[in-house]
Amino acid sequence: MEKMQKLYHDLIRINSVSGNEKEIALFIGSKLEEMGLVPRYSQYKDMENSLSVSTSIDSGKPGKKMLLIGHIDTVAFGEGWDTDPLEPTIVDDRTYARGAMDMKGGLTAVLETLEYFVNHKDEFNGEIVAAFVADEEVLSRGTYQLAAEGLTADYAIMAECRFDNVAIGFRGRYSIDVIVSGESTHTQYYPNKGENAIVTAAKLIPEIEKLSTLVHPKLKHGTWCVRHIEGGNAGTLVVPDRCQMLVERFVVPGESYESCEKQLKDLVKEMGIEDKVEIRLRPRELPYMEPFSLPEDHELVLALQKNYKDVCNKDLPVSYDMSVCDTNILVVTLGIPTVTFGPSGGNMHGANEYGYFDHIVASKEIYIRTVKDILK
Repeated sequence: MEKMQKLYHDLIRINSVSGNEKEIALFIGSKLEEMGLVPRYSQYKDMENSLSVSTSIDSGKPGKKMLLIGHIDTVAFGEGWDTDPLEPTIVDDRTYARGAMDMKGGLTAVLETLEYFVNHKDEFNGEIVAAFVADEEVLSRGTYQLAAEGLTADYAIMAECRFDNVAIGFRGRYSIDVIVSGESTHTQYYPNKGENAIVTAAKLIPEIEKLSTLVHPKLKHGTWCVRHIEGGNAGTLVVPDRCQMLVERFVVPGESYESCEKQLKDLVKEMGIEDKVEIRLRPRELPYMEPFSLPEDHELVLALQKNYKDVCNKDLPVSYDMSVCDTNILVVTLGIPTVTFGPSGGNMHGANEYGYFDHIVASKEIYIRTVKDILK
């Protein structure tokens, strides 16, 4: 127990804000080497300070492959902390620090699970793969890079911080640029001359947010949100001839960018402004994440629930997340059935973030039992 807590604290003490994951990746690599495992480092393009690390344990027997995965980066510290965000501070059953919840507890549980199976290869068939990925908090470059390098598995457990439920579905997301054109002129001639793009955009915005979305039995429904708008020039007397808005669109299974674009095009045509509006998917370095939902009776879901109940003496409900994470990549891009479950806490991404060490202890045991059940 003391060894596990020390590992948890050592991980916390490493500053691994997104883009600065090299030190923690090398630290994890050293722990893998101590276990007799071979660390494989992965770098996205020229991001030298942002490494991911992975490894594997082969049972020497035929069977399937289980992936244990978690991200090694954290968000920035921010203001308002009562303690040093890089020094784990224990108060009652809580450990306060950046990453204490999201998600150095999960990393600890995965590393401890690996150490168990290094010494108990006779207790599973097939192969266990573990990946500790960079950049999840920004663009998920670490997971996308491993995908490009050929990451595969038959099952996966994402050790993210949710301990009272297991997530088996996530929505998808697109960022859509809507550009409204007008006609510029000197403001002294307006409104007799010129056409104000901001005024047209102002009429369009509430109509966008009224657009319908599909309803999903578990993920509820998608959303439309105009979250940024810019146009005009405050320093000159010119009627704005351009107004651009950013529309955030969360989607559920059955919706796609093409269906969203069609809704917008139909709307501007109905309003009679189709010749004044351009609609396009905002360029992004890596693909947008698509939605998914696993069956509640999937064998991995049932195994995790059974082992949670055996360890924690209570039921583990399934849940469906309204946002996106690396799990979307595993399920949709790589076709790996994935459950999202791990040690949790509170104040994620905020000041005074905290984690529960007892969640880590329980998660390790649940992971071990679930791997045994699936790779038997």
